[in-house]
Amino acid sequence: ATERGWIAVCMNLRGQDGTHQVKNSTPRGYNAGYTGDLRGVVQQLKPRLKRRVSAKQRSDNNYNEDDDDDAFLGGPLFLLGYSLGGNIVTKYLGEESLHGTLPKYIGGGATMGNPLHINSGTVGFPWNVILAAGVKQSLLINFQSFKRHHDPGFQHAMKKALLSPTIGKLDDAASPYLIRNDPSPPYAPRIGYKDGHAYWWDSSSHRHVAHVSVPLLKITARDDFLVFGQFARKLNHCLENPNVLVVKTRCGGHLGWQESPPQKEGGSSSLLGGKSGSWSDAAVADFIEALLQIREEDRRKRLSEGGKAMSSPPPKVLSKL
Repeated sequence: ATERGWIAVCMNLRGQDGTHQVKNSTPRGYNAGYTGDLRGVVQQLKPRLKRRVSAKQRSDNNYNEDDDDDAFLGGPLFLLGYSLGGNIVTKYLGEESLHGTLPKYIGGGATMGNPLHINSGTVGFPWNVILAAGVKQSLLINFQSFKRHHDPGFQHAMKKALLSPTIGKLDDAASPYLIRNDPSPPYAPRIGYKDGHAYWWDSSSHRHVAHVSVPLLKITARDDFLVFGQFARKLNHCLENPNVLVVKTRCGGHLGWQESPPQKEGGSSSLLGGKSGSWSDAAVADFIEALLQIREEDRRKRLSEGGKAMSSPPPKVLSKL
């Protein structure tokens, strides 16, 4: 992104800073279905994208920045998500698009390795045990913040989750105390699910992808042992939406689209010394570049015609929530 002159903002899921240096300050973590944290980050970025409004416009009672095509000259903003983050991005875009509340400065999005359908109970051995171990590690790292939650039921649920052998059983144990949000405005936060199945159903982004009203690129690999099966079964929900572009690669595994390092003189390549890039990063950057070019062409056309471009209506909803 920076090589193309863009500004990138990285959002780590709550309690997952990657370095264990930023402590979780809340007695809860992240999950696959809660879009409130992403919604908050998007709202925080809004002031950085806005242009200065003149005093004349500010005094005009009829002025509305949402009707001004040039109100966000620092934008547009594109949302990218990997794996579980891709599921959250898709769910967020679908929720906001369905109700007409998607911020105007959101220009599109891209997801890599999004399962579309969440059901941890179907993950087979040994990955169900390995994934559970990763979540348990996160719980232990953020244990001090979770201790501040004094509800006896919460403490019992966390202990039960730590003793769960698989990711499916862990989700089921923690589900009564997982945070979620209403699927409609104002997207109010709520606490708890009946069980793991209710959590998986609410979190599955295939229920929302048909409503996405901005261009969305979804990249997946056929040999992705973790999510491709679930993705393929719900692919029809993506195909219902003309705004969604699906790219399916023959290989890549789960988020492993690494390119070979450049060849040295003589035709040999070094796996240790050479710098290798990610094909998916380049593909997403090209996708965004194309969208920016289209937006610029539309803007010039609008200016040449002396009018304002009409906002395109959201796609027709073909699937049921």
